[in-house]
Amino acid sequence: MGTYAHIIKNWEKHDPEKVFMDAANICFNINAMFYFHNDKTFYVDGKLKHTYVGVIDDKISVSEDINNQFILNIQGVNKDDIVMGLDKDLDYLVPNEKLCSLVYIEKVRDENTELIFRFAYEYLKLNPDEYFWFEWEYAFSWTDMMRLNKIPFNKNWCFTNPKDLM
Repeated sequence: MGTYAHIIKNWEKHDPEKVFMDAANICFNINAMFYFHNDKTFYVDGKLKHTYVGVIDDKISVSEDINNQFILNIQGVNKDDIVMGLDKDLDYLVPNEKLCSLVYIEKVRDENTELIFRFAYEYLKLNPDEYFWFEWEYAFSWTDMMRLNKIPFNKNWCFTNPKDLM
């Protein structure tokens, strides 16, 4: 069990291949395993529709039953969703920025919040105009992550309004 975290970004600037490469570089930098099984689907026009990678804390043996990991799902832009106006659903975060969830993490839970924090921090450092948004309405900006990085780690960081953690 767990909830989902989403990387919220402007769909017009979305490049799924860049997200993939950023994730690989981040895993290298935070000493996490980057597991890719080459499972991809494509839209009719040949553009990437979906792929996923596993991010696993490298401090743990892969033979163990581990919870300190997550699946990073990377999606392409579905133009039908844009036509339906889904790029306006998150206007309350930053009005008129055409923000969409195009990358998401499955199963955020107590055991993997530190790994997600490390990943989110590095991701937003590379992509400061994007957000990490948790399904319970909290969105973390690059500024929020820099502030959180300066205080002692709280495993419940993502379950709390970022303004209340400072």
